[in-house]
Amino acid sequence: MIELIAIMVIAGILGTSVVSTYSNYNKWLNINEELQAMVRRIQNARDYCMAKGEPFHFSINTDNESYILQYKSSPSTLILPGETANTFTMPSYIDFTSVTGFSSGSLEFNILGEPTTNTNAVININDGDRTITIVAPTGYIYVQ
Repeated sequence: MIELIAIMVIAGILGTSVVSTYSNYNKWLNINEELQAMVRRIQNARDYCMAKGEPFHFSINTDNESYILQYKSSPSTLILPGETANTFTMPSYIDFTSVTGFSSGSLEFNILGEPTTNTNAVININDGDRTITIVAPTGYIYVQ
């Protein structure tokens, strides 16, 4: 009887650790999916503006965890095909901790899809847990 109780306690401990690990993995997957969607939107907007021969403006609002897509020399609303707005709010589990390399809160891409700054733009998410980097001068965007 004691052996059976010991086995049940060990199985309970193992089950609890598996559930918590699975929960953390699901959270990581959700964050990764949202960040990849964000990167795809930025790339699509940049490519769309390149095809139109217009500059592209990308802004981050760290107060309400959102980002904005705009284009033209005097920034105008850019609504991509298949989208209904140019402002995208991130879910509650994503926090834009810090943004560097943006000029006045915005990052401008020229008509060739290259950032107009000379330094990489970095967006830190969840206290540096993940980062999105926009490489200058190429405009290559990746999540790390």
